[in-house]
Amino acid sequence: MPFPVFWCFALLSNTAASAQWVNIAWALGDNRLPAAVLAVWQISALLGTIPGVLLGARAARRLGPVRTLVWSSAVEAASCLAVAVAAWDTGDGLSTRRALLVAVVCSVTPFAVGFGGPSWLALVGAWPGSASRTRQLLLDSIQFQLGRTAGPPVAALLIATVAHPVPVAAVANAVTFLAVTVIMLAAARTPGVGPPPPPRPADAPTARPSWRLFGSTAVLAAAGYALASDTSRLYVARLIRAADLPAVVFSVTVSVVALTAAGAAAVAARRRIPDRRLAQLGLGLLATGLLTWATASTLGVPAWIVGGALVGASLPLAHAALTSLVMGEAGDADQATGAAVTMATNTGAVALGSTVVAPLVSPLGPLVFLPLAALAAIALARVRRRYRADAPAPPPAVPVPVGGVSAGGSPPGPPR
Repeated sequence: MPFPVFWCFALLSNTAASAQWVNIAWALGDNRLPAAVLAVWQISALLGTIPGVLLGARAARRLGPVRTLVWSSAVEAASCLAVAVAAWDTGDGLSTRRALLVAVVCSVTPFAVGFGGPSWLALVGAWPGSASRTRQLLLDSIQFQLGRTAGPPVAALLIATVAHPVPVAAVANAVTFLAVTVIMLAAARTPGVGPPPPPRPADAPTARPSWRLFGSTAVLAAAGYALASDTSRLYVARLIRAADLPAVVFSVTVSVVALTAAGAAAVAARRRIPDRRLAQLGLGLLATGLLTWATASTLGVPAWIVGGALVGASLPLAHAALTSLVMGEAGDADQATGAAVTMATNTGAVALGSTVVAPLVSPLGPLVFLPLAALAAIALARVRRRYRADAPAPPPAVPVPVGGVSAGGSPPGPPR
């Protein structure tokens, strides 16, 4: 299957998924509901994603990435239908009990995403004819962010015109995932699609054990990045509603985040920038964007828009670079495991962050973004200290006779 065709269908699916996410975030961000509902939403995502990632990594090794994606797409389509049923209300908004039910049922979707996520990254990164894993991940990030750009306006239209926007968006999302399932079934029958199978244990190159990856600088930085970026975006809807701003402000902010993310990914994909530099740039932009959001109490709408642009530009750079670093440490023989470690770490960090930040949202307001900005700055410092530019390789040693001089005109130094 040509990569542009795969890319376009993925864009359609992510547009529908983004519209569903915005509708759910707006419904659960209702100020009549306790803030704990959003925390339950993220905890449910954790409880769904972690088993999904672990099973998905094993499935990728046994079934291959393409066949694993067939199952994950089918499960995600079914999960969208379940969300549509759970989110059906009387038209006056979700009650607390119904909102908690939606938050819990939503855990099925993260399970499906986690199950197929490692295979998705491995498939995209090793697509036939690709020259760079990081470039492929950036190209995938472009369609993902374009989907997030197109999804919020669709969601805002549904919120304004449809009596039951969440179920309608969920059903539409289920249809796109059924289409992706059919595409993956066709791809599974096409030889040569997807990365080659892992080598036999006797021939496999030495790779870092997967459990040790959790202690690497790249994984810790990815955890800090995910906690700062995803947790902050989780509470944007609630804080905008608390400031008595209309839904269009949230929709525009989310669209700006996605649009600038797609633009940053497109620029980075055209340049050969080392992963360490991309990670530093992304984390720096994230810290700056969160600091801008922290001024929203004073600056109002402009702070949400400008901060969204900075945060959006940071997302593909930090995500692609840190994911590529972890996949590189896992070794070429098991790219799906490296992707699974990154996904599991990110999910756990977001669940932890949402639980810690939830009780601080109401008393602090936008100032809650200050500690998250500091966390992004700490991750930046760790990456900068650990992944330094490689020193230039010394010229090959040339035997020098005793008493002679080197090419630079000086006697040879002692051996090191």
